[in-house]
Amino acid sequence: MIPESFELGVCYSFDSYCKRTLKNEAINAHKALNRRKKRILNFSDLALDEEYLFINPDPIDILSEYRINELWISNELLKAVIENLPEHLQQIINLYYFDGLNDRKISEITKIPRSTIQNWRASALEKLKHDLEKIAHDCPGI
Repeated sequence: MIPESFELGVCYSFDSYCKRTLKNEAINAHKALNRRKKRILNFSDLALDEEYLFINPDPIDILSEYRINELWISNELLKAVIENLPEHLQQIINLYYFDGLNDRKISEITKIPRSTIQNWRASALEKLKHDLEKIAHDCPGI
């Protein structure tokens, strides 16, 4: 016969194992939630193509508005905000997000260093974000 103290030890060990497992799973879930909250939404996540955005004025099968962080962005609004960028930033945005080229290819085309392309793209996105938020704040119905 197995002594009671051994059975009690097994129960305590199993209880401890279960608590550690639950604690680790809770920590992992919390970290995953924080990673999702910190994820930066890029315009490349919108999956729009240049032909639809700039040529086709009356799309049939593609969404005409997107919701990003409580802000509704229409294709016309996005087009207008992009057109307000300086010419060199417009070119970078178009080549990267609508033509699908990477920074290295854009650098080869424009004869500008890759790091400059990357910095310009980041600043263009910040300006787009700022302009979209300003429009949303000034005209909440748009």
